[in-house]
Amino acid sequence: MNSPMLLEALRELEREKGISVEESIDILEKALMSAYKNKTGERNVEIVINKLSGEIEAYQMLEVVDNVENESLQISLEDALKIKPDANIGDIIKKKMNVKKLGRFAVQVAKQVLIQKIREIEKEKQYERYSDLVKRVVTAEVLRVTPEFLDIRIGKLETHLPNKEWIPGETFEQSDLIKVYVRDVKRDKKGPKIIVSRIDPEFVLGLLELEVPEIENGIIEVVKVVREPGIRTKMAVISHDPKIDPVGSCIGHEGSRIASVLKELRGEKLDVIKWSDDPKELIANALLPASVVDVEILDYEARASRVLVSPNQLSLAIGKAGQNARLAAKLTGWKIDIKPVMNG
Repeated sequence: MNSPMLLEALRELEREKGISVEESIDILEKALMSAYKNKTGERNVEIVINKLSGEIEAYQMLEVVDNVENESLQISLEDALKIKPDANIGDIIKKKMNVKKLGRFAVQVAKQVLIQKIREIEKEKQYERYSDLVKRVVTAEVLRVTPEFLDIRIGKLETHLPNKEWIPGETFEQSDLIKVYVRDVKRDKKGPKIIVSRIDPEFVLGLLELEVPEIENGIIEVVKVVREPGIRTKMAVISHDPKIDPVGSCIGHEGSRIASVLKELRGEKLDVIKWSDDPKELIANALLPASVVDVEILDYEARASRVLVSPNQLSLAIGKAGQNARLAAKLTGWKIDIKPVMNG
């Protein structure tokens, strides 16, 4: 059982799997003890792997007594003194065993337990690594396309992107590289399971964060995002530096920053507006791209407002099927009644 190659094998395991030699030795010792006890029924056994040589050592834990009645549990004081010169009656003495008693069966079982434990540790380390991606946008490779879902790969992990999480109307091809929002990472018996989406409002925020470092470093804050996937997203932003324009920073020079986001959204419109604590200003901003003539606050408590727009801006303010007005109301938290006003 003396295995000079054992430590090297465990060091290789550490290099390849990131499982320390100390962890592996602890697992192997417990597995060997469990296997041996299950086979023999003996419980007073300790198995130790020498961390310097890799030798597997087995000991019987024996009580020192005057008269030995059970040799598997007890040892005479005379024999105990040969092992430990200062032994006394009642002490527990560790007597080295012939490791051959472990038998092939015990070693085989221990090997299987070690393999299982290694898999469990790998899964946990993998879970910890991928759980750092939660609430972030990452790149995924499309492996397979079906009508119901995409098989995608993120790093070394594969997962599904169900069609209910696709942006309406979008299509995919095998080998496409796409962005997805990681909603959650869950523990599973097969390993970590990544839950992803392309319709979550946070997906748009994550895309913009990739292009706008001022959001990442906290200079620009995204106060709220509302979205109707495939149609339009509205995002309200503020700047914590008076010298920096939050909307301009998000759009970039000649639209350079927002262009990548719009490309990933595949035709979905994105309005980035400036947040304001003044409800009139906020409501007017939220109705972009429409121009507003005036905003009247009808009831502060009920958060009801009336917005006046010129006739040629009415359809733009309301939006197709009411989506622009609906999203503006969600973004601001105000009821918005849009009315045309005649000049003069």
